[in-house]
Amino acid sequence: MPMLQRRVQILFDPVQYAALEEEAAALKQSVASIIREAVADRLDRRKRSKRDAFERLLSRSMAADVPAPIDWEKEKDEFERGALADIP
Repeated sequence: MPMLQRRVQILFDPVQYAALEEEAAALKQSVASIIREAVADRLDRRKRSKRDAFERLLSRSMAADVPAPIDWEKEKDEFERGALADIP
């Protein structure tokens, strides 16, 4: 694990924090590690979403049956809809 260098203060309502404590206890982890894991998952999802969109565009642009040129506005709209669907 990389050395931790930044401190962040986050405020939770009592119900949320109690749920975090229960989750941490069940997993035998600290609340901080649960939060770091959630942040890492969120950032990884964004990276995967961008990579998937790039790969989808690349494969569609190379497909023989795709009419040229690609409608970039349509592609952008489809990407944004897909990316927003992944965000809880």
